[in-house]
Amino acid sequence: MASTPQPESHEDAHGAFHLPPPSIWPVVLAIGIALVLTGLILNLIIVAVGALLVVVSTALWVRDARREFRELPE
Repeated sequence: MASTPQPESHEDAHGAFHLPPPSIWPVVLAIGIALVLTGLILNLIIVAVGALLVVVSTALWVRDARREFRELPE
């Protein structure tokens, strides 16, 4: 009988969980939020640029954080 593969645990031999690697996207998200708030005072074009940065950086940050879960075990 063929055995079904078990889901990979993200714990090492000592029981510690592996965290995703550091990412630049939280910094870009913070810059986007700062641009949105600054743009509310100065100009709506700055708000649009900041909002675009917030959306893109959030999506890419989530993608980076989930990368380890998408990779096939060796």
